Amino acid sequence: MQKEEFFQLTDKINDGSANEAELELYIKYFNSFQTSSVWDEKEMGDEQTRGQMLLAAIDRSIAAPLPVKRLKLNLKWVASIAAILVVAVAAFWFINVNHPVVDNVANYANQTSTNTNELIQLPDGSTVILSAGSTMSYSSIPGKIPVREVKLKGQAFFDVKHIDQQPFIVRTESVTTHVLGTAFEVNANGGKIIVTVARGKVGVTKDGKQLGMLTPNKQVIYDKARDKSTIHDINAKKTSSWSNGDLVFTNITVGHAANFLQQRFNVNIIVKDEALAKQQFTTKLFENQSLTEILTLICDFNNAEYTFNESTKLVTIKPKN
Repeated sequence: MQKEEFFQLTDKINDGSANEAELELYIKYFNSFQTSSVWDEKEMGDEQTRGQMLLAAIDRSIAAPLPVKRLKLNLKWVASIAAILVVAVAAFWFINVNHPVVDNVANYANQTSTNTNELIQLPDGSTVILSAGSTMSYSSIPGKIPVREVKLKGQAFFDVKHIDQQPFIVRTESVTTHVLGTAFEVNANGGKIIVTVARGKVGVTKDGKQLGMLTPNKQVIYDKARDKSTIHDINAKKTSSWSNGDLVFTNITVGHAANFLQQRFNVNIIVKDEALAKQQFTTKLFENQSLTEILTLICDFNNAEYTFNESTKLVTIKPKN
């Protein structure tokens, strides 16, 4: 495809006039770049410009109906986070704008207590550390290309499970954050909205205008009063240090708890039994608790036992005999 043809097709997708065959051609062209993590500006134009256009398209389409007729897409999603995000956004926008509604929406709402952070496991497998006093709602719209959407008031750290062709969107009062699978923090307290990326790549928009495409240890700060945004280099671990405080586990599976503890204590944890890994429990962790204290607590709740090899940093959890 020539550069001029690519731009013409992009314009048709943006204004809603592209047909299904043109959309498939567009996606196939993007797929040809997915073996490289480098955006080819010579062939595809400026990444920021393309990202802004397509992220704006998904913003306009979120409230649109779900499809009756759905496009069959067979994509190989690899390597380039930027290309993956653009393809998913373009496909979702096309399908939702051009077809009427039939499906229901699955919802999840949660509000923390006033003085304790809470670890929440979302239905899609993602986890959220919700800051004390913050409120969050989650919607999952089923379909060929479902959208996972969170509305947040306050502060939260997200560890998003990567699911092909399923964008994950966090909405605050003023800005919207778009990802597929990554770890990032959103702080919507006060007069500024701050998005910080720990892993992966994140697009941040306001009213369809892109504020930034962020990579690890990058942060965008949007000042609501001045309607201005700035991007900074930061240490994401230090920024999210609040999430290491007291923490309530609410209906968390043993498997998700293990994943969380791996990140916090820099160890490897294996849950030997599949049924045990899916078992849910609720408890509270305190900031200064050691790994062994927490493991003992989790095992007591779930009739399990663990071994810890300190030299290899390997923890094994299995059902009690």
